[in-house]
Amino acid sequence: MPKVKLLHNPRAGDKAHSKENLLALFADEDFECDYSSIKEDGWEQITNDTEMIAIVGGDGTVRKAAKAILKEDVQAPHLIGLLPFGTANNIAKTLKIEGEVQDIIHSWHNKNNAPFDVTYVSGLAERVLFLEGFGYGIFPQLMREMKLVDKTKLDTPEKEIKKAQEVLRDIVLNYEGRECIITTGNETISGCYLLVEVMNICSIGPNLKLAPQASPGDGMLELVLLPEKQRRQFADYLQHLIDGNDCPAFTFETYTGNSFTLTWMGTDLHADDELIDYTQPAKVKLEVQPGNLQFLVP
Repeated sequence: MPKVKLLHNPRAGDKAHSKENLLALFADEDFECDYSSIKEDGWEQITNDTEMIAIVGGDGTVRKAAKAILKEDVQAPHLIGLLPFGTANNIAKTLKIEGEVQDIIHSWHNKNNAPFDVTYVSGLAERVLFLEGFGYGIFPQLMREMKLVDKTKLDTPEKEIKKAQEVLRDIVLNYEGRECIITTGNETISGCYLLVEVMNICSIGPNLKLAPQASPGDGMLELVLLPEKQRRQFADYLQHLIDGNDCPAFTFETYTGNSFTLTWMGTDLHADDELIDYTQPAKVKLEVQPGNLQFLVP
């Protein structure tokens, strides 16, 4: 019977995804579970006989768990099963993990796994890692403003995503662009941007596909830029999404590489769902560590 460390965000999903129901589902599939709530102390403790880790929650829970798994003093398997119960679930959608919970758990017996890169950022007060994206400008501002939104009426993921798109549109129309200098290989790129994002997966935030060509296990990153001159076009694109209208994907300025050096003349910065506080422009370097994690996929 395979031993699984079950890392659960109890605030994700609904009552059907309670601790008791989850343990019953795992038992039905002959998995032996060591359960931990990520809201309780000591959840990072993983025994040496653990064969895989199951993460139950959204993108933020995945990142939190990954940071624990990748600590140098943790001898944990890097093989991960994911049950996506978050709002956006950008990581699960990139990996095409979807369907009924029981079917997803059952599929893990097939041991189909996909490599997932981790990127480390140096040059800040402390080393930072990201799984989804790292960047400057309108997205960290969106994260900041969404923390202030009353979510009591946003009782479904769809409502929360639509609200985020509405807030983002207002930010785009009013955000002050900043200069950024980027180097990759022998190429230097610079300009005044509303958004500078380095992506490991296709989507970010409220399911916005910034990098359709991104593949999380290819050892490469996608640099996505939104110049200030495209402010109105991107705001109009967001309005189409808010209205539920079909429209062509927005075309960003993009570059591909396995490392980037960035200097942004501003202070709005994030790594995945984490806002990073810093008070003056910093030169940061991003380098991919290919296949540090392995996700079980259908």
